[in-house]
Amino acid sequence: MRPWLAFALVLAPSFAPPARADRLVTHDGRILAVKKARTLADGSYELVFESGTITCPKEFVASVEIEGDMSDYVPANEDEKKKLADGYVRYRGKWLSKPAYQTELAKEAERSKARTAELARHSKFYDGWEKETKHFVLKSNTSPEILEHYAELLEAFYDLMDQRVGIDPSPTLKKTKQKVSIYKSRPEFTELTKVPPQVAGFFSPSEGELHFYHDYESPSESEWVALHEGTHLLTFLIEPQADPCIWINEGVADYFGSATITRNKRGKLEIQTGQLLLERVLTVQLAIADDSYVRLEDLFRTPDSEFDAFDYAHAWSFVYFLNNARPEYEKAFKKFFKDLYTIAKGVAFTLQETNDKYGGVKIVPPVEVRRLLLDKLGKKDAVALEEEWKAFVTAIPIDAPKARLRRAQETLFTADEREDLQRALEDVEAALAGGITDPAAFALRGTLQLIVTGDDAKAVADYREAVLRAPLKGAYRASLAQILAGLSVRAGGITVHKGPEEGQELSGDEEALIEAELQFGLASELEPDNEAIAASHRTFLDLLAAKVQGK
Repeated sequence: MRPWLAFALVLAPSFAPPARADRLVTHDGRILAVKKARTLADGSYELVFESGTITCPKEFVASVEIEGDMSDYVPANEDEKKKLADGYVRYRGKWLSKPAYQTELAKEAERSKARTAELARHSKFYDGWEKETKHFVLKSNTSPEILEHYAELLEAFYDLMDQRVGIDPSPTLKKTKQKVSIYKSRPEFTELTKVPPQVAGFFSPSEGELHFYHDYESPSESEWVALHEGTHLLTFLIEPQADPCIWINEGVADYFGSATITRNKRGKLEIQTGQLLLERVLTVQLAIADDSYVRLEDLFRTPDSEFDAFDYAHAWSFVYFLNNARPEYEKAFKKFFKDLYTIAKGVAFTLQETNDKYGGVKIVPPVEVRRLLLDKLGKKDAVALEEEWKAFVTAIPIDAPKARLRRAQETLFTADEREDLQRALEDVEAALAGGITDPAAFALRGTLQLIVTGDDAKAVADYREAVLRAPLKGAYRASLAQILAGLSVRAGGITVHKGPEEGQELSGDEEALIEAELQFGLASELEPDNEAIAASHRTFLDLLAAKVQGK
């Protein structure tokens, strides 16, 4: 048998659930099934999966339940010693006889098989799950659990914003639930919505639809997009004809979208909006320091076509300032916000006719937005206000290495030019030099090394470091496998194709492909519901089969 054929034959078990398993609870609360978990002399764990073995430091493991194979189990008392002697095994926290244990294993296998089949049936977006809530109709091909999370998140956000600013849709809109589409990957989102590849989400007022994708590696980024674009959706419901200036529209969306999401003691989701964005503070602080910042009068007049990431940072910082510098400013901003977004009496606008059902768009010109804001603040002009804003932003204490990492992550998320990624690489290099030890920083540098410098060896080294620092995170292993195999790698709106025909042929050598298969298999077992990993793994297997057949 040729080596390539032998290699191909060991791939299939990667997707099969283990016949028996110990159960491990990770430090971040995930539950993993492993074939065997053994405690080593130094207190770390040897975790045996179907695809291979991981040595995991004890700080990543909250607890381990030895189940089925009791050869390594140390009885806690005389009762457990007797149970072991009588042939009982521990499974899901209970002691079972061997026949009862085999029955439970069979049930577990059936549940796992049904779960896999269910995910496969809904893997295409148009075959996805649907859920209807009080205000939304949601659809996703991620998983029922992820869909449920976003449904709960958006309803909680609706209630929060309703209490804060009052959402009173027209009778027609009250009868119409807004559609929310959540895609399982960025490429799928880009392909199906036809938006530019650097776009991570959007709300379409004409269709009344919110679209974004779930980022399995960085779900908090997807939550941020959901709340940012959700702000646009909710302000649309306040007044569907309103079309405020872009600086306030995006500044407000950034402000309300920047939130911490927790659960209270009753299990209810709680959202704390208006959180500090370190990366944006850093950008504005540096711009103020070298006098390249956007003047308020210029910010007020910047048109949509010229509004870029630099302007986003300034708009957010100004809205943050208005809500945090003084109680009277916060009170004035709330009045300004409500009058502007409801097109209150006395707010000047021009009506632009459209072909939609809303009767046109009410455009509030920049000069009127400026007048309304200064009036609410009791200011005659923006000169003194600008100085106060600059002083406020400059005085915000930030952790510079952390801020540079966050800025690099944000840039990666939205980049559409290689120059953006060069700046992101400089940021993450500075963050690591400044003492950042987060494995995400090494993973980010690995991706940027690949795209900006084309240095595969450095990219692989960085991802190996990320895997070493986060051995139970499947996404890092999957990315390492992609690079080893020569599959395409994407960052923001930029895709690097490593092999012929845009990455559709494996370019790694045999040794690299063997490791890629190992890492893909482990990644799939560590994150079995991560459809992005599963899709990449399937692509790898298909391409490997084609390569083997061509040998």
